[in-house]
Amino acid sequence: MSEKKCTRISFFHEAAPYIHNHRDKTFVIALSGETIAHPRFSQILKDIAILNSLGVKVILVHGARPQVDHQLALIHHSIHVENDLRVTDDETLATAKNIIGGIRIDIENKLTSILNTPPSTNNGTGILSGNLITARPLGVIDGVDYKHTGEVRKVNTALIESLLAERNLVLLSPLGFSPTGETYNLRYEHIASFTAKAMQADKLIYIHAEDLNLPKQTEKQGLQALIKQYPGKHLYQDIDDALEQGVERVHMIHADIEGGLLLELYTRDGVGALFSTNNYEDICPATIEHVTGILDLIRPLEEKGILIKRSREQLELEIENFSVIERDQKVIGCAACYLIPNTQVGELACLAIHPDYYGQQRGDTLLSYISEKAKKLDLNQLLVLTTQTTDWFQERGFSIGNIDDLPKAKKELYNYHRKSKILIKDLD
Repeated sequence: MSEKKCTRISFFHEAAPYIHNHRDKTFVIALSGETIAHPRFSQILKDIAILNSLGVKVILVHGARPQVDHQLALIHHSIHVENDLRVTDDETLATAKNIIGGIRIDIENKLTSILNTPPSTNNGTGILSGNLITARPLGVIDGVDYKHTGEVRKVNTALIESLLAERNLVLLSPLGFSPTGETYNLRYEHIASFTAKAMQADKLIYIHAEDLNLPKQTEKQGLQALIKQYPGKHLYQDIDDALEQGVERVHMIHADIEGGLLLELYTRDGVGALFSTNNYEDICPATIEHVTGILDLIRPLEEKGILIKRSREQLELEIENFSVIERDQKVIGCAACYLIPNTQVGELACLAIHPDYYGQQRGDTLLSYISEKAKKLDLNQLLVLTTQTTDWFQERGFSIGNIDDLPKAKKELYNYHRKSKILIKDLD
């Protein structure tokens, strides 16, 4: 079998649980104006159509900022921006309405064509938009009148839900309307955040073409640091608001990445930046629910003779000794600490990291975690028996010992056939 075919099969194996988990979930996907102008834009729309075919309920929000700026420059109309917000005068509003209307029609046409291209199983899926956003004026802030620039007041969630229930894609443009018939120019980022909150969406996804230098994974504390670092960047506040109001995960994906949307959503490590209210990866004491994951992790090492074989029954009985690193509900690392009776010595055993995560200090993370756990149990030494990783432990402060250094209970159980190296470390 070719390497390319193996890669495809591996992708589907990894994607399978995500395909199941994402079905019937609501995702709000925001496309910046720069993304719409990007050479990969048509492919991004194809990937969005794939999401719909996999059962995801998609609300699509588009921007138009660079396109509006370009048109204003062509007619020599000044662009007025204050606090990273456009001041929308009459001419700017008229231009924005024309440009945004054109972009909306273009997206609808392209998606319709994609959804109806064989071997499509469209079954009547449509791309629907309309007067779904009620807006209000931004008003005067710090002496600046923002005129026709507005903010979202309300989203017609009932109508959107009914459209999504019929498997339609819903498209929202950066324009909103007041009950009195006024039109307001809106930030697409705010529309996406507000809609995700109102719909209690499962994910909010921004596809951008800017180099934002975002971290791979950021929890709430890290997001607060970004807000302080870039006080004029409203996007980070929009993300924070969404997380505060119940959206569990916000993804940022660069348009340059081929298949970025699918890789981010259907692989464990993704390709973008993730903002989350909970830990995407965490280290914690193992529970009975982790047994299968631990077995999957250690079986290859047992077959190579690197680790001593453990049955499921044995592991279930000993699970309280284990700690795991869990990444998006998959065990990618484990280690155990066994108390040696009548001593203040603990045995560090079964330290394993998934091959996909070698070289990323997770072994050090587990070692530190186990060491702290041992200290809390008033242990003063950690003992390791290993046949393969002597150098690794020595680099981390362990010293080579001999059989006579083993506590009596452990010496009696020493396997002379394996000839494991003995390493000992004093705990500070």
